[in-house]
Amino acid sequence: MKKLIFAAAVLLATTGANAAGLKTTKDSASYALGVNVGLSLKQQLSTLPEGAINMNVFEDALLNSLKVDTSKLAIKPSLTPEIINSYLMHVQEVQNAKDKAKNDAFFAENAKKPGVKTTASGLQYMVLKEGTGISPTANDKVKAYYTGTLTNGTKFDGTTDNPAEFELNRVIKGWTEGLQLMKVGAKYRFFISPELGYGSRVMPNIPANSILIFDVELVDVGKATPAAPKQQQAPTSKYSFKQYQR
Repeated sequence: MKKLIFAAAVLLATTGANAAGLKTTKDSASYALGVNVGLSLKQQLSTLPEGAINMNVFEDALLNSLKVDTSKLAIKPSLTPEIINSYLMHVQEVQNAKDKAKNDAFFAENAKKPGVKTTASGLQYMVLKEGTGISPTANDKVKAYYTGTLTNGTKFDGTTDNPAEFELNRVIKGWTEGLQLMKVGAKYRFFISPELGYGSRVMPNIPANSILIFDVELVDVGKATPAAPKQQQAPTSKYSFKQYQR
């Protein structure tokens, strides 16, 4: 079975290779390796702010590091981590400052809209529908329907047929604070700053320093599952194998 799978893989590879002008299985494997490395590099570069690097210089250094004696490179390999980290920290600081100015302008303008309220933390919200049930505490478990969008209207997350269930002390700060303002049955719209959201982290479908807009309907409130009590363990030798176990 394994031989059949391998043969099929080689056939598919060589078929594509022939289309690309590659003549041997070695050529195909070399091409495939280049694709893998290239896609990996592309993924890493995509995490950088747009325009953060000079692609011509990057490509030149990449090719030279593969072909040239490392002692002849313009920068010693031992110095590259410090140079890269220092520069990327600077780029991130500049980008953070730009994003903060943009976000501050959004919240200043948004605060003027009818029905928008701002808490001491900077969380903004609108009451779309008031509820009549109880309000959760930070230690409660809640059920809620929600839709999350960016300021440009792009949806990045949301519930479908069933409400999400989670403990309020295990979510972003904007949710922990915001849902405590609600009563069961209520629908609110929250405008959450990066400081109360994911900060400068890049999340799936969420760029760094993003303002998050959530429409939330609180369905139910219950008590969170209490943490299991710690079991007392028998003393072990200083060199017990247990200390190396996960």
